[in-house]
Amino acid sequence: MNRYLFWALMSLPWLAFFFSMYVWKDVSSPIVFIVNIAVLQALVINSRRKQVGMRLTETLKAVIPGIGYHEWRRLYFAKP
Repeated sequence: MNRYLFWALMSLPWLAFFFSMYVWKDVSSPIVFIVNIAVLQALVINSRRKQVGMRLTETLKAVIPGIGYHEWRRLYFAKP
């Protein structure tokens, strides 16, 4: 998975959520939608982590804001 596909898979579910919440007003239970997005993004981050060659601790540093800048750059913007 290249970084552009990674960014698409990270942002499109949230775009669909906001579109269905505010434009269609069609989400009956938004918590189910948000949990589904979180699970899908965890899968995407895990596959990207394996492709870039990061350990789980480095990935947690990258995901938590303000802790691991170099890991964050490597996870989200590195060319595999």
